[in-house]
Amino acid sequence: MLRSSSRSSGQTEPLAALVAIGLVCAGVVLYTGVLATLYPGTTARDPADATLEQVWNGVGSDGVYHETTDRNDLHEGVELPDGYTVLIEVTTVTDAGRNITVDSAVVREDGTIRYGQTDVDRPETTGTARRSVGVHLERDPAGDVRGGTLHVEVWR
Repeated sequence: MLRSSSRSSGQTEPLAALVAIGLVCAGVVLYTGVLATLYPGTTARDPADATLEQVWNGVGSDGVYHETTDRNDLHEGVELPDGYTVLIEVTTVTDAGRNITVDSAVVREDGTIRYGQTDVDRPETTGTARRSVGVHLERDPAGDVRGGTLHVEVWR
């Protein structure tokens, strides 16, 4: 068995190791900062995604949007971004294959709410997000749930 005469083989100075760890951490932080500026829509700061998540959590306690009973859940308890106007829509497809808007709400930056209005003026920089949601239409038998879409648009 060979023994090395040097006692420090395979070891690093503690200060050099700390500097190396610091440089690696700084590189990771800079890299993620650059990615966040290149892909701004994928960050958690996107108001459309945040609003969609809040609306989805509030709509229908059983995970299904009920046409006659869940209208207030479209906006109630949802903290909308300050200074933004938000359009919330629930859509589905009828048995005849037509796309219909089951319900919609526009919440203006001043807090006023208008139901059933989807033809509002939007700027080009509108943030959008959508998610699938079960929908129960009033005319359908109890327990009959069809696929639908929860759609949110947010703008200043």
